[in-house]
Order: sequence, then structure tokens, then C-alpha cells
Amino acid sequence: MRRSDLQADALAFMYAHEFCEQQIEEKELNNPLAHDIQFPTKAPLSNKIIDRNEVAEKVIFCALADLHAQKRLIFTLRPVERVLGQHWLCRLLQFFGFPRYHLLVQRDGSFNASPLNTALVNVFDELLQPGSDFVSEPRLPVRRLLHLLFKSRDEEREPYHDILQWVGNELCDEGYYRESTEVTVGATPFKEAHPDLEKMREAADQVAALKDRLARFERREPELYAALKKTVADTMKELSTLFQRRYTL
Repeated sequence: MRRSDLQADALAFMYAHEFCEQQIEEKELNNPLAHDIQFPTKAPLSNKIIDRNEVAEKVIFCALADLHAQKRLIFTLRPVERVLGQHWLCRLLQFFGFPRYHLLVQRDGSFNASPLNTALVNVFDELLQPGSDFVSEPRLPVRRLLHLLFKSRDEEREPYHDILQWVGNELCDEGYYRESTEVTVGATPFKEAHPDLEKMREAADQVAALKDRLARFERREPELYAALKKTVADTMKELSTLFQRRYTL
């Protein structure tokens, strides 16, 4: 993979410390009052400790947000006006926190190849419905898009872990990580990926450009930006809960 081929998913993976909000020093890791990190991990290019789940969320968020910033995806907010056909029930539930808007997405251009981008293209292609002289791109809830994205995988896995393996394996294949076999407890070997920090640092200018595109998106369309961020986080938690219920009960 040439450096010019790196897309938002890979950049957010390698430079996770640039996109994740909660970061702590390693010495603070065992202080439960200082943080609520559940699955601590180190970002490759930082000494900070961040949460694995937040890294996975940010990889997906950055991929979708950057496609919108490049005008390859269109996001729109549709007001939720009825629940079970009832306007009054909708207003009542919204008083207690029920969503006021659905975030919808539509494809509006080609995607540069990357692990998530390629899978998104396949999802959209599967949704095309030829019914006339023209084939129109479907507009669907972002929540459904993410459900279909994980459903398209060959094997169902825990979604947070799956995203990191999905993108991380591609980076290993392209030399951004080097694998070595080491010995752990007893004589049981395991493979640990070691980042090629020098090679990763060469992408710093692309990360800066990505952050600039996302910052412009947030300034120009703050409501859409916030809705996308929340939808990705909420849907990942939902998918993880569904997976745990299915395989732990």
C-alpha cells in the first residue's frame, strides 16, 4: 500500500491518539477515579493509554465523516414525527430521550479503496434496485448501514474487536506493522504486531489534512457532525450488546 493510498480508516487507526477524546498516562491506569477506560490499549505513536472501543468507533466515524467531507456520501436528518403511527406518543417518548431525528445516508460518488470503503461500496451495490431506465442510490438510516456492514462479514465477530482486526490486518499486510512470535506463559507462543513507527510517521501530513476536513465538516454542519458521531457510538454499542447476548446466553 503506497502512502498515497491510505484512507481515513487506516489513518485513524494508526493515529488513534489524534482522534480519541479520553487519554491517560499509563501510571494512572489503575486509578478508577481518573478514567473509565474499559479496554485499555496504547496508541502506536503515543505513550497515552486509550480505550479500544473508542478507537474502533473513531475508525468508523472518521471513514464515514471523511466520505461526507469529500462529497462522496450525503447525510441528512429526518425528523421523527410518529411512533407506532401516533404523533402524541412520539412527543411523549422524545420527552424521555427518544431520538428526534433519524440520520440518513446516500452514496454520491466513488470511494477510494480501503478496508471499510470497499465494504461500504459492496453494501450500497447490494441495495441498488433497478426498476426503470435509471438506477437511483438508496437512502437509508446510518444505523442500518452499519448493521449491514457487519452482516456482510464472512463470520460474525464482536464488532469493536472486528473493526480493529479488519483494518489492522490490512496494515500488517502492507508493512505498517511487523509480526513476531514471542513466548508467553509456559511455552505458549503468540503473535504480537509491532508498529513500524518510522513508516507510520510518514503519513503525518495526511492525518493533518484529514483532521482539517473533519474540522470543516464540524464547523459547517455541526448538527450533522454530532448526529453522525452519536449514531456511530450508539450503533456500535447496540451491535456489541446483540453479539454478547447471542453468544453468551
